[in-house]
Amino acid sequence: MESVIKNMLLHNWQRKLVALFTALGIWLFVNHSINETKTISNVPIRIINLPSEKTIQGLLPNGMLSRRITLTLTGSKDIIDELEPGDLEVLLDASMADDDDWIVQVTKKNIVGLNPSIDLPRHISQVDHTIFVVKLSKLVTTKITLTVVSPKGTPPPGYEYLDIWPHKLYQSVSGPEEEIQQLKEKGLEINYDLNDISKADLDAIKSSGHNDEISFPIPKKWKQVFIPIRHGTEEINDPEAQNLHIDFLRKEFLPLDKEIPIRVFYSIEDLDKINPQTYSLAFNDDIRKKNGIAIFTKPIYAKEVSRLFIDVIRNSIEIVIRAAPKNKRKVLAWSVQFINPHDLEDAYVTMSIANGSANKDNHGIIPRKQEEMLRKRFREYMQRLTLYLANGKKLHLKSTVEEDQIKVIAY
Repeated sequence: MESVIKNMLLHNWQRKLVALFTALGIWLFVNHSINETKTISNVPIRIINLPSEKTIQGLLPNGMLSRRITLTLTGSKDIIDELEPGDLEVLLDASMADDDDWIVQVTKKNIVGLNPSIDLPRHISQVDHTIFVVKLSKLVTTKITLTVVSPKGTPPPGYEYLDIWPHKLYQSVSGPEEEIQQLKEKGLEINYDLNDISKADLDAIKSSGHNDEISFPIPKKWKQVFIPIRHGTEEINDPEAQNLHIDFLRKEFLPLDKEIPIRVFYSIEDLDKINPQTYSLAFNDDIRKKNGIAIFTKPIYAKEVSRLFIDVIRNSIEIVIRAAPKNKRKVLAWSVQFINPHDLEDAYVTMSIANGSANKDNHGIIPRKQEEMLRKRFREYMQRLTLYLANGKKLHLKSTVEEDQIKVIAY
């Protein structure tokens, strides 16, 4: 049996070998000559030789279009069967455009294989696709308003968010005239997250002088803005972006280090019932008379305001108790009043500039918008100023009308 098989293989082996190679050649020829048709979607499009004064809507910085095309390819079966969208791209020469509404006809000459070992166009006999129009537009460059909105998130423990500056920047953007106009009307926005800032980041910042209002400079890697027509982000190119920062307040228990005047306000409508002659302020351990005026003697502290604010208002505040008949109020209302608040506001802005907490322009002048921000901050401090006692408890005053006096108990 073994000799029979051996004889079959070796008998006329030269002819058998020629027949084998002939059959293999025929198979290869037939396999390559069989055509196959396949539809491939999401094929990328690259643009070259675009005139300098023109651009295309949806053109990305790398020369690719944001839109893609679906092609139906006919060609060698062994090549076509294996093709996927990532294996090829369409290359369009914009210098061949005969109109701004360029009707593109993709042929096999426009097909570029991304596998260098395969000469893809040689294996393609036909390319079909739906009507494809590339619109060329005038290339324009303009400044787009970039609004820096209030950050989201929560500041680190021990800190309070104050503000962000600048509130507005201007991003120079180039692109198709139609898209740039739409973008200009809508504007751009950038929003930061306070959760991305750690306590260690803020602890490391040394405030100027005695001021506990600190500025966190926005890192360069954060100075990116999403450009819709680019489908991606770009670095902010406004020179003013170098001053981009977020202001925080270090929360501290601050002593006023000053005795506070205390007085009674008598309403005109109740003067016939209660006035300085019928009911005067009573003196006790907490309230004493000094040079003819009443002084609140307990040490007073404040929170959620800055040292600079305390320095400005320290000598210009007083405690005011509003007198009222017993039939109107059993416990009298009281509040903290500021003397010449407009002058105090001016002083706060001036000292902020002197302490270097405000950015100046090229002429050494603080921008008007930033001055408005500082004035707004001062007014917010005035509204939320709360007094505390040395034990950290909020100051409460129980003021009552008793006999011929207005008695005040602090607790």
